[in-house]
Amino acid sequence: MYIYKHKKRYKIKIIPVICAVLSVVIVIAGLYFLFFKKDPYEAYKTYQETNKKYGEVENYSEDNDNFYISVFYPKFKDKTLNTIVKETYNDLIKQEKKKKDQKDILYMDYACDYIFKQYVVIEYDFKRVDEKTEKETNFKKVMTYNQETKTLISLKDCLHGKYSDMFKNLGIEQYDKNSVNIKVGEKSFTYYPEDNMKNGITIEYEANKDYIKLANKNIPSNVPLDVKAPKYMKVDNNKKMVAITLDDGPHKTLTDQAMTAFEKYGGRGTFFELGEKMAKNPDVVKDVYERGHEIGSHTYSHAQLTKLDADKLDEEIRNTQNTCFNITGSEPTLVRPPYGLRNDNVKNAFQSYDLTMILWDGDTEDWRYSKKDDGAQTICDNIIRDTKAGTGDGNIVLIHDIHANSVKGLEMALEKLDADGYQFVTVSDLLKYRGHRDYK
Repeated sequence: MYIYKHKKRYKIKIIPVICAVLSVVIVIAGLYFLFFKKDPYEAYKTYQETNKKYGEVENYSEDNDNFYISVFYPKFKDKTLNTIVKETYNDLIKQEKKKKDQKDILYMDYACDYIFKQYVVIEYDFKRVDEKTEKETNFKKVMTYNQETKTLISLKDCLHGKYSDMFKNLGIEQYDKNSVNIKVGEKSFTYYPEDNMKNGITIEYEANKDYIKLANKNIPSNVPLDVKAPKYMKVDNNKKMVAITLDDGPHKTLTDQAMTAFEKYGGRGTFFELGEKMAKNPDVVKDVYERGHEIGSHTYSHAQLTKLDADKLDEEIRNTQNTCFNITGSEPTLVRPPYGLRNDNVKNAFQSYDLTMILWDGDTEDWRYSKKDDGAQTICDNIIRDTKAGTGDGNIVLIHDIHANSVKGLEMALEKLDADGYQFVTVSDLLKYRGHRDYK
């Protein structure tokens, strides 16, 4: 009996010991797991510190059954730029989430540079990692933000003139003028025609000075640096609109009078100007641009383009573009051929400068009444007639800002049209809201 009782007491005592040992093991294992086991996402919680020269580093992270997301992005004092950055990484995340297969890691780091205290250059480095296979895919993207204009820079913001010739010399036939895959540097800028920053084309500033449009004192170009940003009008898409265009200027006094008439009603006009008159009245041209009116090309000397050979035709266009650029830092995107005369050679020449040809829906023939005592009233009536023709919304009307009666008639017509609910827009705004015209 004694022996039996002794064994029973022994069994009873060993159970607590085993439980205590197991508890210690569990605690030690837990501590080990807590303090020593590597975090599988640790590598995605850090970023490169040496390549961020502007802005503050921010992080967005998310962990769910489908993705572990860690995105490092820059934050600036410029709210417009912050919005662009946020939209960029949100679009990348949204795009990748559509490709869900199993749980993947989405990670983004970036580099940021600040060029000449004007251009913010951001390079995004985006990774997607398959947790099971550790297969990694990469995507890179670059953009440059102009702090003065508060916009992303596109290729057409970097170059002007017939830069297609420059690209042809580089062996490049295709390019996207609206692409924002641009990296501005101190000696050159690089344009990436393909996604993921592949096959970049670098344009040296000094070697291509005559084509460079970037406006900064440190960048070699012909762009004037004393031009103010244009004061554009606000367009209401729900209101009737008309684009009243004025040819053959600029005039030293009448152009200003016409602009003042438009501005009285919050509107703007489009002035199809002659290059030779731009050269004689540079202050007027600059004023037209800065006040937010549109400058179109009416060629240099008002020649009949259909009678010119290729060289003379190119000269009429090129000299007008260059004259306007040297005064305003911008160049026309619209062109109206003198007398409305055009053929395939003329249209091809316009296209080589990326110019959109614009004619008219109504010709007031205001020049016929420029010397008549009641001419202003007739011109006023014709402007109203041509504005209300057809649907009465979205017409392009032709007058000239070189006749006193024309400008006086304009003033009278604007008052009546404003009372009828019209707004006075540029041709570019009209095309944006009412659609492009196909002129044959």
